[in-house]
Amino acid sequence: MDMSDITSRVIQTAEKAGASQAEAFMVRATTKSVYIDDSIPKVMDDKVEMGVGLKFILGKRIGFTCSTLVSETIDDLVERGKTMASISSEDEKFESLPAPKKTPGKRDQFCDRTTSNAGIETLVEKAMLLVESSVSDNVSVPNGVLRSSLLETEISNSLGVSVGSMSTMVFGFFTAKSKIGDKVGEGVQRCWSRNLFDIDFEKIGKKLGTQAIDVLKAKSMDKKLEDVVAVLAPSEGSEMIYALVGFSASANQVNVGSSPWKDRIGDVIAHESLSIVDNGLSETGLMSGIVDDEGIPRQSTPIISKGVLKSYFYDSYNAYQLDMEPTGNLTRHNARDAHGAFRSSGSCSVTNLEVEASSKSFDDLISSIDKGIYVEHFAWPQVDPMSGRFSNEIRNAQLIENGELTTKVKHALLVGNMYECLKKEILSTNEVEVHNRCVLPAIGFHGTEIIGQ
Repeated sequence: MDMSDITSRVIQTAEKAGASQAEAFMVRATTKSVYIDDSIPKVMDDKVEMGVGLKFILGKRIGFTCSTLVSETIDDLVERGKTMASISSEDEKFESLPAPKKTPGKRDQFCDRTTSNAGIETLVEKAMLLVESSVSDNVSVPNGVLRSSLLETEISNSLGVSVGSMSTMVFGFFTAKSKIGDKVGEGVQRCWSRNLFDIDFEKIGKKLGTQAIDVLKAKSMDKKLEDVVAVLAPSEGSEMIYALVGFSASANQVNVGSSPWKDRIGDVIAHESLSIVDNGLSETGLMSGIVDDEGIPRQSTPIISKGVLKSYFYDSYNAYQLDMEPTGNLTRHNARDAHGAFRSSGSCSVTNLEVEASSKSFDDLISSIDKGIYVEHFAWPQVDPMSGRFSNEIRNAQLIENGELTTKVKHALLVGNMYECLKKEILSTNEVEVHNRCVLPAIGFHGTEIIGQ
């Protein structure tokens, strides 16, 4: 029995059990992983996970449950869903599950077959190419993981939705440790792609090793610098952009009154140099698919266009409350790991936030800055999306003085307010990278401070 047959049977069984509406979301996740320990592959994992999640609805009471259907039947799943709904409080905001819509594109449009067909031995080869490019007399790779996933989804509901999608995604995370005498340094590199063979593992490995050595050379900051231009590597900028935009442009946060951008559609909320699109059909983003995880077609939704807030992103639940059309933003999985998606009822989330690049090379961008810092690695890049404030520990950075990269620094805080930073000219390069749910270039913000420790 294929996935569409299973989800159809779940819906039919739920309707017979008295559901006013029902939704079945099924996923098959095939994942191959290689784990590096002390510069060698210690663990290899090749697994397949299948499961189905059920929304059983009684009027405005919504029950959610899930199962792998290994040790229980569809009838067991439905009965539990009915029980969950019957004991749930009424959700007065619930209107309806989504109706079917025409879905453009092929089911496997975002599936790279060479990646899905690659065996575990290929992942070992790629991971070791990275490791061997990093390791030297003074550098080791204590740990790392390279993971390749094929995600297949099928969504059916009682209003006639019956659709599915396939996609591939690759995620890698590696740390390097350098040591000279009693000095110790760290390097961290991540890689993301839908195509395993598009990743330059040798280049990333060399960068990882160099980064670890650079930290040894870095000096601790012991002073405060005000009104600094902070240029963030794509890996760090992506986390801060995602934290802010993923919260403030969410229709769910608008509906509950938490978004600082509530009732701001059409307002200037950033400098004209900033444009961001939530693109569920991105050719490079890892969250792309022909439909979202409730069967709504993915689309490209302009969020900020030349500084103007153009739209929020919507799932059907939040769209109906605002009398809007859903934008295909109900999501149950993440960009790191496909497993466990069927256990979630879903959330209103961004797909791929694409930040518009400029025509400047990295060197041209640096040469245009008199006083700044280029941050390659924070301890943990964060932004408070309610206030916009951030205070991130710098682990690996380089000062920018009179248009040149100079002193390597560490042990300092980069402090500022992201909402205020967005109102000033945004600097960017012409090369974009995929990181988590963002596709963006190196990006620079005016008006930050560096506080030495």
